[in-house]
Amino acid sequence: MPVLYLKHPDIDRTQWDAVVERSRQRQVYALTWYLDVVAPGWEAVVELDAAGAYITVMPVPWRSRFGIRYIQQPLFCQQLGIYGLTETVAEATYIAFVQEVCQRFRYVSGYHFNTANKLPAGLPPEVYISQTLTLYLPLNKPYEQLYQGYTRDRKMNLKRAQKAELAIEESTDIEPVIRFFREQAAGRIYGGVSEAAYMQLRQLYEALRQRGIARLCYTTDASGRKNGGCLFVIWGGHIVYLFNAAPQHGRKQNGRTLLINHIIREYAGQEMLLDFESPNEREQDILHFYKSFGPEATPIPVLRYDRLPSGVRYIKEVRMRLVRRRRGFA
Repeated sequence: MPVLYLKHPDIDRTQWDAVVERSRQRQVYALTWYLDVVAPGWEAVVELDAAGAYITVMPVPWRSRFGIRYIQQPLFCQQLGIYGLTETVAEATYIAFVQEVCQRFRYVSGYHFNTANKLPAGLPPEVYISQTLTLYLPLNKPYEQLYQGYTRDRKMNLKRAQKAELAIEESTDIEPVIRFFREQAAGRIYGGVSEAAYMQLRQLYEALRQRGIARLCYTTDASGRKNGGCLFVIWGGHIVYLFNAAPQHGRKQNGRTLLINHIIREYAGQEMLLDFESPNEREQDILHFYKSFGPEATPIPVLRYDRLPSGVRYIKEVRMRLVRRRRGFA
């Protein structure tokens, strides 16, 4: 089947979304409106059937620096990769799609395929494939059975949150959880957090809210003070734990434990998958927290590719060393 590389204006958005929605790999990250927010101007590789209709698609989130176009995984978009109408993606399709990308970009800093993608041997020799992971909790069991999968510490902290008589409220105001993140988490992020990232989160939340697939929940104490916030995206059989933060007093009161348990209880017994969007392996405390709810670790293939000129590569390495030193990683 023909494989084409498409610039942004040439993408048939209706066909694209139809493929993503019907695909076995179905994820909200790959819908056109979502990509418009997290990767403006994104491009694509598509495979056509005999009638010229899309049957397989792959988003290409590109950026440009020093006049060089490159691919970088967008914020708020843990997975992308290939989405198709067939039960499995053919090896030839993986190879053809990756070749299309490598022909057009000298540098891929790290492109995350989705957990249903299985990259074959036979990719271009310059391509390096590694793995990261996410944590999935299938919710198709009774709540009592899911609760038994919590660790002893998580059960204890849940009881503490319940005894604190925290209230759960749904909201349309994203600003408190952004403020909590600025105050408590941003300083620990490698490379820092730009103001543009917060603006992008606001835009994305608004797009999600307008489509009725966002649930923004806070816990409040007896005085009405918010002490934790979580943003969940519910679409296509997935519940994505997209963003969360808590102030210092909220951490002690286990507000986020209460909120995650609330979602698990509400959707228990349904064919839904809670995706914790596991963080970088450096964040061992966060990984430990997520794992305490009993999810399964699931690998995500990550593609990297570097054909940068030696001079540009040297400048990039020097810059990375300076950033790491400034952030306390070296």
